[in-house]
Amino acid sequence: MLPRLLNKIYAAVAGRVHNARIRQMKFRQRGAGVVIGRPFHGSGENNIAIGDYVYIGPGAKLYGVGGINIEKGTIIGPDVTIYSANHVFRNANYIPYDQRVETKPVTIGENVWIGGNVIIVPGTNIGEGCIVGAGSVVTGKIPPYAIIAGNPAKVIGSRDADHYNQLKKDNKIYFMAKQQGTL
Repeated sequence: MLPRLLNKIYAAVAGRVHNARIRQMKFRQRGAGVVIGRPFHGSGENNIAIGDYVYIGPGAKLYGVGGINIEKGTIIGPDVTIYSANHVFRNANYIPYDQRVETKPVTIGENVWIGGNVIIVPGTNIGEGCIVGAGSVVTGKIPPYAIIAGNPAKVIGSRDADHYNQLKKDNKIYFMAKQQGTL
């Protein structure tokens, strides 16, 4: 009985410490209803903008030096890594790379679902309503409503745009409804 009680106390304290740390981070924008799981690693957070009702799963790593924009309604699974900068290696002053970094912003559109263990590389633009399969490595410009998977991620299907747009018009955003208790 005592170990279970201690575990509950530890979890409550750890959760409060995590939430306080997230509140202290200086995001460029942090919308209403944002939930960030623990553990979380963020750097360059003053270049990270997060829209309303975004969920970022535990173990996420966001490297925001080059800018990361996550639009409203997006759900990001556990252990996702987003890079927005890379070491300079072409015409570098050293090998394998030098002290300079090349920045390329990452944009994730509205209502995107990103599965667990996804890696998103600098300069990626994921269109509205996309679904990204678990374990994918995403690069480049992904069209709206695409379903992608693999390494490198390729389009393997598409959402029904009419159905998606009707749900959006009706404001049927999963994470918002979950938080408001209307599911």
